[in-house]
Amino acid sequence: MLPPLSNYDINEEAFHLKDALQATLDALVAVYQAYNVPLPERRYWSMGDVAIDCEQATVSFVNLYPGMPGDQAATPQRCNVPRTMVVTIQICRPTAVLRNSGAAPSAEAIQTAAEWPAVDAWVLADSLEQFDTWGGNGFGPGPGVIATIDSMAPEGGFQATRMQLSVVVP
Repeated sequence: MLPPLSNYDINEEAFHLKDALQATLDALVAVYQAYNVPLPERRYWSMGDVAIDCEQATVSFVNLYPGMPGDQAATPQRCNVPRTMVVTIQICRPTAVLRNSGAAPSAEAIQTAAEWPAVDAWVLADSLEQFDTWGGNGFGPGPGVIATIDSMAPEGGFQATRMQLSVVVP
């Protein structure tokens, strides 16, 4: 296992992305609490894709680029412009699966299982301003976000609702 970062005298500037990922996870938890929607207990942020192997709520790093959300990658940027991170927020919940007999789940079971991802998609879409807080550092709302929300095909008995979010790193 890697030694903790606290073992080293690392310049605080190096923690901006790490702190932004944690702030995004914290905002996700607060959003679900505000809506009184249960969020899976397993919650974490990571670098890169996460496995859909259990009920969980995750924030995963996709990329980081200079400029504001939506800036064209073909347009040169100055080195002192804000940086935008792209993350995937993913809520994985159990879904309808094959019955013990090997038969497909009933239409009713499929629709009932789809109720949770539908709620997750709406909660995420309706709370975008909670992720655009300029890091919660007292500067007020950030410059805006870009977000898309979709639902993945069931995988291993779980279905993920995911939001890809582009937001400035404070």
